[in-house]
Amino acid sequence: MGTIVIKIGGKAAEQTAELAALCDEMRVLSGEHRLILVHGGGAEVTAISRRLGIEAVFHDGVRLTSSEEMDIVDMVLAGKINKQLVRLLRTRGVNAVGLSGSDGGTFTGRAVSGLQGAAQTRTGEIIAMDDQLLVLLLSNSYLPVISSTSMDTEGRGLNINADAAAFALAARMGASALVFLSDIPGILSEGSIVQALSAEEARALIARGVIKGGMIPKVTASLEAMNGGVQKVIIGQYEGAGSLGRLLEGKQGTRLWK
Repeated sequence: MGTIVIKIGGKAAEQTAELAALCDEMRVLSGEHRLILVHGGGAEVTAISRRLGIEAVFHDGVRLTSSEEMDIVDMVLAGKINKQLVRLLRTRGVNAVGLSGSDGGTFTGRAVSGLQGAAQTRTGEIIAMDDQLLVLLLSNSYLPVISSTSMDTEGRGLNINADAAAFALAARMGASALVFLSDIPGILSEGSIVQALSAEEARALIARGVIKGGMIPKVTASLEAMNGGVQKVIIGQYEGAGSLGRLLEGKQGTRLWK
């Protein structure tokens, strides 16, 4: 029984109908595979921060999380969004458990350095992992739902990028597949979705500028995850009932392989 890591963004977590269909598919899939769900929620964090009078600050697309905003990150990601997902899965017969990176020391981080204005940032990167809690849950038929908030070695909260958390967890668990559900249908070349890319082909598309912008770090991290033991990475969009199955079968999205 292989392990599949599924990562969804904050927007996906807000689309009630599609999310309900995804949870139904995960219930069926959980009979054949061990599943881990990783989620983000940056847009919701930004919206609630603004309502509380805190304006989000970004540098090159990276959120510079202040100590004050870290409290909001914890409340939204480890609280609101995480528990909404757990409730939705459990009402569909999935034995889901909500966690953050802090629980069981699943991952520990450090504040990112070298960013302009980041002297006091609580934006972090992973430096250590412990999979014992995940192994315990998975071996007892639980489905971990993980928010990417974590902590540093001194116990202070950290906001870890959810993509980075998913890559690291998939590599650590030796996942048979890592599925990224994003706002785009896959990697595009001349307006068409590239169904499959080897690592060599992906690097060539980056060099040619076909893969660009925010997709570059996602693809680069995908290749690193595969070097770390992940068998394949799938990037695509959830389009309703049956979509997860089509992504895993290579009938939808883009599949990256070694």
